[in-house]
Amino acid sequence: MNLTHIIRFITRPIPLICVVTLLIAAAVELPAQAGGALDTYPALMDTLMGGNYAAAESLCVGLETAHPGHPAGSYARATVCYTRMIDMEDTLGRAEFFALSDECLSRCDDFEKQQREGGVVLDYLRGSAYSTQGLLHLHEGNILNGIRLLMSARNLFDAVIEAQPEFDDAYLGRGAYRVSVARYASMLKWLPVVPDEQSGWDDLWRAVERSRFSRYSALSAMVWFAIEDRNLTLADSICALGLARFPDSRGFLWPKMALEVRQERWEDADATAARLLAQYLEHPFNNGYETIGLYWRRMVCADHLGHSDDAAQFARAGLATYRTPDVERRRRDKLREMNERVGTAGE
Repeated sequence: MNLTHIIRFITRPIPLICVVTLLIAAAVELPAQAGGALDTYPALMDTLMGGNYAAAESLCVGLETAHPGHPAGSYARATVCYTRMIDMEDTLGRAEFFALSDECLSRCDDFEKQQREGGVVLDYLRGSAYSTQGLLHLHEGNILNGIRLLMSARNLFDAVIEAQPEFDDAYLGRGAYRVSVARYASMLKWLPVVPDEQSGWDDLWRAVERSRFSRYSALSAMVWFAIEDRNLTLADSICALGLARFPDSRGFLWPKMALEVRQERWEDADATAARLLAQYLEHPFNNGYETIGLYWRRMVCADHLGHSDDAAQFARAGLATYRTPDVERRRRDKLREMNERVGTAGE
């Protein structure tokens, strides 16, 4: 992939420096900063992006040992819990996530009273806790609660950026708020000010360009916005960069597959689905949700490719997949489609 190829696809007003950033993001490591308890976060976020939850939990233990009682430890464990829930499309761990993120907020208050940590770090952690809670509510379809929590986070990130503009990881949280609210603007007429979506993109690009540990989290959010906007070449470039750094990252394989489906690249979509399916089949926290969805996707791809027998085989495998009762309910439409496909096999 060369610079000329990337520049050619830009259809929205994105600064050239951001395009160049896409080229170097996977290769350049930012200099370490003296951040105390946050020094573990670059390794933690990389480990989570790679889907290694055992290693992430080990890093959390090390953080808590080095900085006992620090809110960064609570938020780190909450982040592991949140990422695993989203990865598995599961509610298992939801109560633990909210308990840990609330513990982070409580610890921030305690550390502030005891003057054991700077206000910028504490406000960043508060904002992160509210932001992640808000994003989970949005993921669950609870839009109003999600936006309310993201507003609380936005105020805290604003305070961080005003006090220390070079605290670049805070721009991810503020950017997520700005883009999310702008996209739900029609539902949020009660808000006094709806942010401009481009300002959110600018914040996200800054996180990609300069942050210590939020670069790939920003990219994994931006790729879905790009797909939603049908800026498919940008989405493809982001996926390529994410996978160059984390070859097996589901955070970039999922949008890669979504992009391939949008472009009706059925062989590519099937190959990506197969990569994802192999990971979920070996995953100790697999509840069946994504496995069923991926067998369904491979069934659809096979039919588009004219491989009728393969399609029926994928449908049978999906129907035979272990799933929890909750997944049985949530996947009933896909299961019905696969059942119907098995019924038409051989006709």
